[in-house]
Amino acid sequence: MNLDRIRNVGIVAHIDAGKTTVTERILFYCGVEHRMGEVHDGTTVMDWMEEERERGITITAAATVCPWQGNEIRILDTPGHVDFTAEVARSLRVLDGAVVLLDAVAGVQAQTETVMRQADNFRIPRMVFVNKMDRQGADFQMAIESIRNRLGSLPLPVQMPAGEGSEFEGIVDLVGMRYFTWSEEDLGAQAREGPIPDALVSKATEARLALCADVAEVGEDLTDAYLENENLGAEELMEGIRRGTLEGRFVPVLCGAALRNQGIQPLLDGIVAWLPSPGDRPPVEAVPASGEGDPIPLPPEPGGPLAALVFKVFHEPHGALFYARVYSGTLKASSKVRLSRTGRMERINQLYCMHANDRESIDSAGPGDIVAIPGLKEARTGDTLCGEEAFHLEPVEFPEPVIQRTVEPYDPSEREKLEEAVATLAREDPTLRVTVDEENGQIILSGMGELHLEVAVHRLERDFRARARVGRPRVAFRETLASTAEREGVAECPMDGGGRQRVVAKVALEPGSEGSLELNSGGISAELRPLFEEGDWGGIAGDLGFPVVDVRATLRSLEHSPSDAPLPPALAMGAVHQAISRGLHGNTKVLEPVMALRVEVPEEFLSGVMADLNARGAEVQDLEVDTELRRIRARVPLGDMFSYSTQLRSLTQGRGNFALEPAGYAPVGPARLAELTGS
Repeated sequence: MNLDRIRNVGIVAHIDAGKTTVTERILFYCGVEHRMGEVHDGTTVMDWMEEERERGITITAAATVCPWQGNEIRILDTPGHVDFTAEVARSLRVLDGAVVLLDAVAGVQAQTETVMRQADNFRIPRMVFVNKMDRQGADFQMAIESIRNRLGSLPLPVQMPAGEGSEFEGIVDLVGMRYFTWSEEDLGAQAREGPIPDALVSKATEARLALCADVAEVGEDLTDAYLENENLGAEELMEGIRRGTLEGRFVPVLCGAALRNQGIQPLLDGIVAWLPSPGDRPPVEAVPASGEGDPIPLPPEPGGPLAALVFKVFHEPHGALFYARVYSGTLKASSKVRLSRTGRMERINQLYCMHANDRESIDSAGPGDIVAIPGLKEARTGDTLCGEEAFHLEPVEFPEPVIQRTVEPYDPSEREKLEEAVATLAREDPTLRVTVDEENGQIILSGMGELHLEVAVHRLERDFRARARVGRPRVAFRETLASTAEREGVAECPMDGGGRQRVVAKVALEPGSEGSLELNSGGISAELRPLFEEGDWGGIAGDLGFPVVDVRATLRSLEHSPSDAPLPPALAMGAVHQAISRGLHGNTKVLEPVMALRVEVPEEFLSGVMADLNARGAEVQDLEVDTELRRIRARVPLGDMFSYSTQLRSLTQGRGNFALEPAGYAPVGPARLAELTGS
């Protein structure tokens, strides 16, 4: 396939905006599927996991390929729930463009802001599809203003609806000044073109003039044409919209009602016309394997050096599938590639083109292709596959887990099976972490939220047949340094020829950058530094047993006697470890995860929701008034937000929604500290 005819696109949005419904219509109209799946019936192709069909939500990003007008649109249908934003992030990392869905009644919602920020991080051009124009209360202009006000983007309406809510009948294409309607008789398979209704001609003409004025600013050629004619032709508009979209000047806005099969074909035309091909994106840059030297640009050329990024791992009963995006070179079946992280070679036995959970075997994949590879031995999310020339592509950064649950086997004889199952899940999902409590041997599963862990536990039982008793959710507390300190640590051991060898380490502790405890060994001789560079200093715990973070430890000196005897690495490490522990003892403060909360509720329920948030210790930062909705932004300790979804449904008769995302750590209050210390 010609590179110019490929579009790698993600469908992203807030939960329940209709992502999967839109994708199902795309599959049907492109001829990939011969029936339309429905979320409410549990018959969707893209939400193929049992867990997804039972809950009616997308949990894992599913890939497919759709032919349209001689082009190939590769689609990743991503989750909308905040607990699975890592799935969206790693999908956006390998995509070239995005379609952002908005609910025509709600406009930009809490999770929409999150996914748009993620798209900004990867500089991904995008377009907006305002869905559900047939819903009671749909307001296209409100959705446009919410893009401008809440996302800070310039919306560029290239369509306008003919009616809203129950009066929604069709779509006016402002570029070509055409009017489209769809019939339920053929399930919307054909867009019927007709004259713009008389009642809409004046409004459509005015909207097109505004469109021309915005597009004219893209380049001098368009500005000159606009000033000369006070208008732009359809071809000039198409080219200007494409240029402005790729440059990030604006986001084209389309509309429709996917559930009623309206507006999908123009959306597909827009994806092809305005979103980038792999060749339109700047060449990806790789870092030499040594970590030194200039970045290596890798244009999307089939004959270039091989560069592919593993962005997703998914476990199946007969093994694991590794999803990879090829950026340069050609990836071939029955070949060997280098895993840049380890430097070892991995064999590629097969390559698959995926359609949800179905697959088609292919011989090779070139730049722009997204494929699945079975059976890799050591690969994991974020790894680079390359050829003889070793380098690293920029991996995806994931947030730290903020919530934990203990999992224990019902039968002690099944412990090994359970441990293998949770380890496999953690390999799949970088935001799932597995640790073992050293005191009682409990397995601790950490994740991004209650639903995230609930789904993981269900998969343990359903996919791995590993039954587990699960503890209540608990917060992932941390400890950090309360004040600077300098301490000595001593370690001794007997020597083979008699006598004892002694090591004395002096360590200074001070606040450090965000992350695990960091050891700076610059204060000792160069030949001793390698002893400490690979040490697991992040495993040191504070007085209450929580991991220590945001601390910088500087090794001031390291003395050992007899000085002429070889220095055992374990002895030196033990002395340093003791010095750090002494500096932390009685000198830490406990931190708890704080979440950024966004709540949307009808005005009539505002007082009850605000009272509940105050009782949970929330710090309200902003309150927006938007027609009938009230939008609350707050910071709140995660420990006070368990079961909030149930409480919000109760307070708002099911009409409120919210999103939580990590916003760092903060010192715990006196009441929480008393709970933790038992005082």
